[in-house]
Amino acid sequence: MKETVLSQSLRRLFAGGACAGLAMLALPAQAQQEQAAAPIQRVEITGSSIKRIAAEGALPVTVMTAAAIRESGVTSAADLVKKLSTVQGSTGESASVGGSSFGFSGISIHNVGETRTLVLLNGKRLAQFGGQTLTGFAAGFDLNSIPLSAIDRVELLTDGASALYGADAIAGVVNFITKHDRTDGDVTIGYSHPQNGAYEKRLSATKGFGSLDTDGYNVMLTFGHDERTKLGSVDRSFANTGKVDFSANGKRYRKQQFSASPIPANALDDQGQLISPYQKTTGACPAKTFRVIEPYNDGSGLADDYCGYDFVRDLEIFPERKRDNFMASATAKYAGQELFADIMLSKSTQVSRIAPVPGSISIAAGSPLAVKYLQPIGITGDSLAFYRLFDMGPRTSNDEAQFASLVLGSRGVIAGWDYSASYNFSESKVKGNISGYPGALAVKALTSGGLLDPFVGPGQQSAAAQAAIKAATYSGYWDGGISKLHSLTANGSHELMRMEGGGLMLGVGANINRESFASRPSLFAQGKLADPAAGVLCGGALECDQRFGDPASSLPYDASRTSQGLFAELVIPVYKTLELGTALRYDHYSDFGSATTAKASFKWTPKPTLMIRGSIGNGFHAPTVPQVNAIQQGYGVTSEKYTCTPALQAVADAHNALCQPGNRQYDELAGGNAELKPEKSRQATLGFRFEPVSYITLGADLWHVQIRDTFGQLTEQVVFADPARYAKSWGSLVDIGTGKNYLAFLADNQNLGKSYATGIDYEITGRYRSPIGLLTSQLNMTRMLREVSQLQRDGAYYSAIGNFAELGAVTFRNQGHWSNTLKTGKWTNTLAINFKSGYRDQETTVDVLDAAGNVTGQEDIRKEVGFYSTIDWQAVWAPNKTWSATIGVLNLTNKAPPFVPSTSGANRGQQFGYDDRYYDARGRTAYFNASYKF
Repeated sequence: MKETVLSQSLRRLFAGGACAGLAMLALPAQAQQEQAAAPIQRVEITGSSIKRIAAEGALPVTVMTAAAIRESGVTSAADLVKKLSTVQGSTGESASVGGSSFGFSGISIHNVGETRTLVLLNGKRLAQFGGQTLTGFAAGFDLNSIPLSAIDRVELLTDGASALYGADAIAGVVNFITKHDRTDGDVTIGYSHPQNGAYEKRLSATKGFGSLDTDGYNVMLTFGHDERTKLGSVDRSFANTGKVDFSANGKRYRKQQFSASPIPANALDDQGQLISPYQKTTGACPAKTFRVIEPYNDGSGLADDYCGYDFVRDLEIFPERKRDNFMASATAKYAGQELFADIMLSKSTQVSRIAPVPGSISIAAGSPLAVKYLQPIGITGDSLAFYRLFDMGPRTSNDEAQFASLVLGSRGVIAGWDYSASYNFSESKVKGNISGYPGALAVKALTSGGLLDPFVGPGQQSAAAQAAIKAATYSGYWDGGISKLHSLTANGSHELMRMEGGGLMLGVGANINRESFASRPSLFAQGKLADPAAGVLCGGALECDQRFGDPASSLPYDASRTSQGLFAELVIPVYKTLELGTALRYDHYSDFGSATTAKASFKWTPKPTLMIRGSIGNGFHAPTVPQVNAIQQGYGVTSEKYTCTPALQAVADAHNALCQPGNRQYDELAGGNAELKPEKSRQATLGFRFEPVSYITLGADLWHVQIRDTFGQLTEQVVFADPARYAKSWGSLVDIGTGKNYLAFLADNQNLGKSYATGIDYEITGRYRSPIGLLTSQLNMTRMLREVSQLQRDGAYYSAIGNFAELGAVTFRNQGHWSNTLKTGKWTNTLAINFKSGYRDQETTVDVLDAAGNVTGQEDIRKEVGFYSTIDWQAVWAPNKTWSATIGVLNLTNKAPPFVPSTSGANRGQQFGYDDRYYDARGRTAYFNASYKF
């Protein structure tokens, strides 16, 4: 085999540690001045079953070495993906604060979707997250399970629908490849220090035993542990309150994010308006609240005037977290073949806290509470008190995610065939524990019995009431799930004949997968307990209770599916300068029938310094097991608050339900849909790699993905804007505490229509041998050209590029990473810039202020969020081959996230003042790592 100048440069570049968006290692200044090239070995590259020379494929594969990852400053696989220009739309840990993500961290290539991005470990599929929801959220692999210290390299295939791994990899494939056949050892300790919280300490150790070549066996052991403290919203000036004044469009505005359930409680007056008895009698709002005046938009002239609770001050931006990972890989030679076994175990736990639980309490006319607090201010009828049970303490989620994987297999060469055959079992088990929640009937009993007084402040309840509140607190298991995958796979490749350009290569393979999911809500979550705190079952005269302020009706279910796949792949070297590729895959699902998908590709090298490549193919993606089989149930509340307009009232009447009083959040319902159709896609890429001179490498890949019958849910903003048009998106839910049946938003799974996405991934690398050392500069950027989606079949198309609106998320037009590394002597210094373009925020209603700060009216605005960038610096000192020390600073200038007044969005946490999905709130973070190799 003979390498071209370009492929040789690319192979050396990959071996040296360069990667898309994460190039940190020095590269040769001039290829022609190098010594003789290292021996060329055929290796299996992600996206193909055929072993061949790395860097010579027709598909866009990005390689990130362990050295490049280590020198980037990232400390986990979840942090790693944030550095990649090709990754957008991934879920981060902050979504777990006030949400139900159980700490899930995923990856989405090109914002095509986490569920459409396939994550592999050593080329093997992994079980989906056990905490995935029935809407498809978190139906991917949790990156917290990956032991970064065990990783030898990561390969990112940005072309979708792999014949080798499955037609469901519509967005692409991320393959984490672990270390093997090594005898060295490594112990690394590290510490990260942001300001006022989120401190992290870590320890990892890796050791190999035995050499395959000399001993006939090898065992690799890896262990990693890390801990992080919490970071509270009050520790960041841009996120420490729900009341923010700001300027835009030449005006002064105010945005208030709050809850209508404070302490002391708000109440409804006889006209149905929400008022604060405390404010009416004292003339001021209580602590931790601010005054809210909200005119109705129904033409009645009425307005709510109450005290809103500033729950933002109680949030945690980053929860406490602990992670442990262990991996053991064993390989042995037997009868000329390699027998291998891989075991991976991981456990992640995190604790997050939000404001004490809010809810509503019925206050009957003439009751002691009504006589004492409501009648003196003119409320004579029945009322509702909107109260926060502050004395019960914060709502706390203690989530645990365990992952286990076992792979047994054999690989080698038999009769001229490179083959690999394996059995893989993996399991993701998630357990969510809660505290700080009572039952709604328990709170009702406390109030009707005269113990609980919702109109007094924190700590002012009687001793008997305090004891009763404590006794009513539920603490224990709440919800979780188990996801399992059994897989048998076999594939091989063989040279069929010699052609002018080389060997005609054939790859074939087959797989059988058995995946299952079990939803395991607690009896409390199912609504089957009469006394949740004591664990007493309901039935007969004992009424079933549900969670106060957040009713639950989760139901357990088990579901599974089996799938089989066959594929064949050809690499055809027509000439030395032209290579063609083709692949065909057949899949059969036990619940969705059969699908045949194909891919064709080419690689043309008209000159040694230029390569042009491209591909075209189609894909098939079945819905997840929960998306099809889950039983309809309560699914939290809407992210926004809504006023009962006449149109909304008409829908409520049709469901024999009530609108929420005033401006309130509405309950949500969700469930599986057995009528869902699979998603079908088409993908294409066209790119080049060009080395005009030995010290500059240029590259770009144009990519396109189109999907029909996309999975999703209508966004609440779209449905509430036109309630009558979406008549099937409504239901009702009874508030156990008050017995009232309220209108609820139904976020059911649907095939929404079509989506199209097109963009370009750029790479520019320069190398210069200066008098003081080797300087390497690399720019990686993704530019989105087009992204449009339908929210219903045959409906209008909407775009999220630079636009946070109908789709509930943002796709950044430009996103990238520019790194500059100077290697001189024993030191390596890197300065990197991370950047993303701006966007228009979601339309938000804000108060208009005059020069004195008085509210003069309200206005709907769409704030322009500007270009955002941060600078990272790192220095590595390696005095010898044994020791190395790294110091660095992330976000060197301590740049705060941009302010946004919007509050909703898909997979967004409860944070306010910035969008936690796109910006890191830790600010300037100093870190230190020290490694000892032996």
